[in-house]
Amino acid sequence: MTAQAQGSVRAGRRVFERVRDAILDEIGAQRLNPGDRLPSERALAEAFHVGRHAVREALRTLEMSGVLRFAKGANGGAFVREKSGEGVGQSIRDMIVLGRMPLEDLMAVRVNLLVQAAELAAQRADADDFAAFDANIAETVRCLESGDPLATIEPLVEFNRVLGRASHNLVLSMLIDSVAQIVADVLRVYRLSSKIELVAPRRALVEALRSRDAVEAARILTAHYAQTTRYVLSRVNGAGPQDARADS
Repeated sequence: MTAQAQGSVRAGRRVFERVRDAILDEIGAQRLNPGDRLPSERALAEAFHVGRHAVREALRTLEMSGVLRFAKGANGGAFVREKSGEGVGQSIRDMIVLGRMPLEDLMAVRVNLLVQAAELAAQRADADDFAAFDANIAETVRCLESGDPLATIEPLVEFNRVLGRASHNLVLSMLIDSVAQIVADVLRVYRLSSKIELVAPRRALVEALRSRDAVEAARILTAHYAQTTRYVLSRVNGAGPQDARADS
């Protein structure tokens, strides 16, 4: 860690909070970048002149907020996370599991976020984004033809993430990524496949984006996701996980 970081551990706050803030300062100043590994707990404790417990608590807090990720093994440790909304997603998942947030609210937010992403993607999507859309749709077709509902979940949800990235708005992409992961978790629990058309609307949406037609893209997306939302909620609210399996 740099001398600036060591000097930023100031008095007036709990020790672990000062360590946490010093690490955030390093990331904000781009002296630590996505993918970088932090020094060991012992090295951080020595650099900041604090106990290892305070360092451990600071790192745990940063992991929970989605700033850091941890890997095990010889090459493991604490790493600056790539741009992600995992911390936000975990909080929302916990609230849904505890019954403090209706799934209906999450699904409504999902549609609104995706509409915003589609409107931006109609202006900003580039060749790489369209290549990602095409690859995702091809993978979706392959998985649907396999007849395995669990195999189909990932490409279906990944389409949301591709659309989020195509907006070229970091905050929007992170929020969509968080919501997409929660939706994927729900679909896996209930083993939801679907008899509604999934490929044609996505192809139509991508064509609208290629034509830079934001209004048409938003229209297609709103209609399609209203249908998929009704389906998911009817299955989840109408049966328990063991009874909500869609026919193959």
